[in-house]
Amino acid sequence: MNDSEMRRRELLRQTRKLYNERQDIPAVHPRYGRIYHNLYGAGDDGAEQVKGSFYLRLVIGILCFICFVYMDQSKAEVAQVNSTTIVNQIEKTVDAETVKEVWKKL
Repeated sequence: MNDSEMRRRELLRQTRKLYNERQDIPAVHPRYGRIYHNLYGAGDDGAEQVKGSFYLRLVIGILCFICFVYMDQSKAEVAQVNSTTIVNQIEKTVDAETVKEVWKKL
């Protein structure tokens, strides 16, 4: 090992030590923040992480389904829409060209 290589290794060790001792979290996009914290254990170890929105979306979906079943069973109509109208819109086939035209107009 020559002097140049030893010097590079020492600089690399010093750089690693410098960045490993930093407690600041680097700028991480919020979407990837949880992954970064799980991989590298940055930040407070005992702090709770912010949970995703899966359960909120699940509850909203269940409430929508319950409202749909209620509308279907009681033949209710809300804003001139009933359960058969909803089913017809779900089953409706969409032409790809029509979607492209609508996007171009936006």
